[in-house]
Amino acid sequence: MISARLIRYHFGLKATLGILKLNVAHTPIYTLELPWRENKTDVSCIPYGVYDVKPYSSEKYPDVYQVCDVANRSNILFHVGNYQTDTHGCILVGSGVDHTTPMVSNSKRAMDLLRNEIADKEFILTIENM
Repeated sequence: MISARLIRYHFGLKATLGILKLNVAHTPIYTLELPWRENKTDVSCIPYGVYDVKPYSSEKYPDVYQVCDVANRSNILFHVGNYQTDTHGCILVGSGVDHTTPMVSNSKRAMDLLRNEIADKEFILTIENM
């Protein structure tokens, strides 16, 4: 099974930044999440831990990935976006990062890379703090 590690390394007042490392990809994928706010819905990143991730698709979020079994939370997705205003608790992906804003860039490219590497498979995600 495919595995991934999300290593969070920047914990700001507006956003949490990390690097997603896949056991099948060599290109780094940067992540942007909301800051830690006690796992509260729509305003916090999710707790560190190990999660199953499954392909997910809806009209609003086609061909993305859903993080499953997050305590007291639902609908946590990996999806396209650049700024903390683009997420309500989900994980945004980018192929670049700006620490001063903070933001991730080239999000569509990063999501395409993730789709190319993962396709329609499930994977195991380990989230850890640096």
